[in-house]
Amino acid sequence: MTRIVCVIAMFLSFSVAGERSSAHFSFNSPFDEYGSVCWEDEKARLDNFAVTLQNVPRTTIGHIIVYDGKRACRGEAIARALRAKKYLVDYRKVDADRIVWRWGGYLTDMTTALVVTPGESIWPFRPSLPREEVIFNGSCNRKVRQVKCAKW
Repeated sequence: MTRIVCVIAMFLSFSVAGERSSAHFSFNSPFDEYGSVCWEDEKARLDNFAVTLQNVPRTTIGHIIVYDGKRACRGEAIARALRAKKYLVDYRKVDADRIVWRWGGYLTDMTTALVVTPGESIWPFRPSLPREEVIFNGSCNRKVRQVKCAKW
């Protein structure tokens, strides 16, 4: 009986190790991308990002690239990037030097892209809308507007 348990344990450890070593993402393409979501949903996405960064070589960099939407609130995308990095560093304990954030400009909708790279820069990540096409809703005083989570 003990021998069977040992064989099963070895099999499971090999299969788990195999899953961990095979990356389910490709470098320089978005690991995840999302729009204006509630903080609880964003934390879940950041948790997945943190786990990925913890399972790849130490030289790998996690990029948080934020874009304001066509109807922008000044400073909100940057506030989102800073909040995301703070969460990853303070709560998920990812080394601060492995997380880089950048403001990407303007897209049709506010967007956050999480990208994993082997260390090199990826700037610019995506073409931006011209500033002339953006309508500013005022200033958010560098705060993130609250988005309610959907209740199931």
